[in-house]
Amino acid sequence: MKYVFLLILIGFSICTYAQQGYPVPAQEVNRVFYIQHSDNHNTFVYNANLKNGSIVAEEPLDIFRIAYTEGGKKEPLNSIQKALAFGMKTTLVSANLYEMQLAASKRVNFYLMLDKAGKPKVYTTVNNKKMYLDRIFLKLREGSTGFGINLDYALFYGQDFVTGQNITEKLADW
Repeated sequence: MKYVFLLILIGFSICTYAQQGYPVPAQEVNRVFYIQHSDNHNTFVYNANLKNGSIVAEEPLDIFRIAYTEGGKKEPLNSIQKALAFGMKTTLVSANLYEMQLAASKRVNFYLMLDKAGKPKVYTTVNNKKMYLDRIFLKLREGSTGFGINLDYALFYGQDFVTGQNITEKLADW
């Protein structure tokens, strides 16, 4: 029994260590999630674009980077970040529901929607667990740089779609 407890404690410490000391971007009304990675503290932020209580079809998301390594400066994504990493391909599914994929990976689908109160949310399914997403942390493999960036794992933080309980899911193959 003490070995099971030790394994749970080690697993929990790995998940909580991943973003220890990282800045949390100031909350915005239309924030749906953000992404951080182990290379530096710069943060990629995803806000829903809303107009008259609906998601703007032409550009459902406002995506930008907070360059904490440059004093917290807010910057648009450059063309490489958009095309190869943090940009989002969006497809209209129905009114106020968009299916999305990150440029870096087609393996995980994200869904932008409005909840019953009209608040934008993104949900996804990781390890067969459907969740509302708050943030993602990407653990980059040591020694990977530039276009040769490889991922050890991704941690998805959010709330269980049904129960609302906080959950963290680790995805090694992304």
